[in-house]
This record gives sequence, structure tokens and C-alpha cells, in this order.
Amino acid sequence: MKKVLIVTTIQDTVEAFLIPHIKMLEAEGYRVSIATNIYKEINEELKNNEWVNISFSRNPFCLNSFKAVKEMRTLIRSGKFEMVHFHTPVAAFLGRYAAMREKQKNIIYTAHGFHFYKGASLMNWCIYYPMELLAARWTDKLITINEEDYRKSLEFKLRKNGRCYKVNGVGLDIEKFEESKISKSELSKDFEKYSNKFKILTLAELNDNKNQIQIIKAVEEIIKEDKNIVYFLAGKGPNRKKIELYIKDKNLEDNIKLLGQVNKQKIPELLKLSDCVISTSKREGLGLNIIEAIAAGKQILCTKNRGHKEIILNKEFLVEVGDVQDLKNKILKISQKKLKANHNIKKFYLDEVLKKMKNIYGDKK
Repeated sequence: MKKVLIVTTIQDTVEAFLIPHIKMLEAEGYRVSIATNIYKEINEELKNNEWVNISFSRNPFCLNSFKAVKEMRTLIRSGKFEMVHFHTPVAAFLGRYAAMREKQKNIIYTAHGFHFYKGASLMNWCIYYPMELLAARWTDKLITINEEDYRKSLEFKLRKNGRCYKVNGVGLDIEKFEESKISKSELSKDFEKYSNKFKILTLAELNDNKNQIQIIKAVEEIIKEDKNIVYFLAGKGPNRKKIELYIKDKNLEDNIKLLGQVNKQKIPELLKLSDCVISTSKREGLGLNIIEAIAAGKQILCTKNRGHKEIILNKEFLVEVGDVQDLKNKILKISQKKLKANHNIKKFYLDEVLKKMKNIYGDKK
């Protein structure tokens, strides 16, 4: 049986996004192994796969990087893989170097959003652009998920006969959002007390890039005039304490609620309970949370970045990063049903994405 190796920096990436892709490969007759930084119990759906713990860190300059390269070289040398597919920047850079040194054929990399882009910091350009430029020379197939990254990838020099592709994300399983598939939990009971309020939701890690503070400030302005609004933040992250202190200092506890980390299976239910989903990220490769919100029939607002603009073609639903006033005005328009639109997201559906991936895997260049 032909073998494939999937490589990510951390375990979460595999379990959150890649299970359908792994199942598709297995249906095509491949045996799939997974190399990543394993730090918790493995997902039940993937317990029969071979898992290899690699000492990856999100910091490309971590001393563990030398150890990770050594571990990857040993794995690739002994694995006899038909192809190796890398995800996430650090694992992809170190792993592609190891694969190149071991003369591995069919090296594939999916860039889920380059860290260098129009408007990115000079530091990001100085660190990540040279890394990707160099690692492209060790790559046979480079996959991007938005138009800006795809055009940038065409400037790279890949291996001989190497090719660049654009795929519309990791794929949305639309069946999860069918009414019959959504079960009720304690979340539904908790939300009942807010049944007469306009409910905003953000699904994202609490960090500087996700920029939840822009929404918090917009809500703060709105409730000076209308307290019939509540904002829910679902996620964990390094900015939780900072956000908690801001909410307490501004006496926003009645209108802004931190839900903490929400189980992935409960996301369709959480979306169903909300009225509007907002993402104010400074940077997005694509924005799966927004695609999910549209699939759930929710109104959305997003900041202008390459990922969001890939999904949202109507500029009325986009705001500038940091523009609290425009965000406030558009939230009010949506809550008053003065701004409403349908967005076509069929190209992001899982079956469409898997069909494209199957063709890429089978492309002999």
C-alpha cells in the first residue's frame, strides 16, 4: 500500500481541519501517517493512523528546531513515503528542508495564509518571505488558499516541473449545519435569557491578530444608546486576561460575555443561537469561521483583508481594521434589518475542495 505523510506544527491543525482530507486519501488507497507535536489524546477518528511526535515549535528560531529536523530526516528516511504533505509555516520549512536532504520525491506544501502580505509588518516580510522563497526550491507542489497568496507564489522558483495551485480552503462540511444534525446542549439554555437581544458572536483565538477589541469598542459605543445587544466571544488565548480587565473597567459585563473554548461539535449550535457573526482579524488566510456563519444563515461583518475579501464580494459587509465607528454603524444597520445579503459559498464546500485536492495529488506534473 502506498504511504503518505501529513506534517503540521501542532496536533490541533490535523484534528480541526484535515480529517476529511486524510479519509479521502485512505479511500484512494493510501496509508496515512501523521507527524506533529503531539500533546494530548488523539482524536478517535484517527487512532488507527500512525502518529509520530516531532519536536516542532511555533517559533522558527527555537533550539528544538535542530531536533525537529533530525527527527524528520529519520522518519522520512525510514518511511518510504509516496508523498509528504506539509501544513503550517514552521513545520513546512523545517520539514521540507529535511525532506530535501533525504531526497524525498513529491513534496507538497499548503500555505494557509502567508505571513507576508500587503500591509504586513516589515518584520514578517524579513523573516517569512525569505523562508518561503528558499523552501519553495524544495517543493514540488505549492498550494495557496487565496488569490493574493497564489499570485505571490507564482513568483517563486519551485523544483523542476513544480506547480502552484489555488484551492478554496480546507472545505466546509455543509451537512453539519442541517437543522436535523444540530443537537441542543447547555449552550441553548444559557442563551435563552438573551432571546430578546441582538446576539453577536466571534469564533476565534483571543489574540492581537484576531483583534476582538475593535468589536468590544463598537459594542461599548452602541450600548450608550441601546442596551439591547450582547456580544459573545468564543475561544481562548493570550489576550483573555486583557479583555476581561477591559470589560470590567468599562462596566460591560452585562453586554459582553466570554464563553471560553467551545467544543468544535458545538459550533453549529452556537451559530444557530446567534444573529450576527463578526471577524475583525488583521490577517486571514481565508476565514473558515465566516464561511461557517454564512452556511448557518447568519449575517456577517468582516475587516478588509485578503482572506475575507476572498469570501465577501459585497463591500457593504467589510470595514477597515481599527475603524470602530464604521463597524458600530454597520452592526446597527444589521440589527435593524437595514443591511442584509446572501453570499454564495458553494466553492468552499468540502466536496468541491476534496475534488480539487484529489486532482492535485494525482497530477504527475
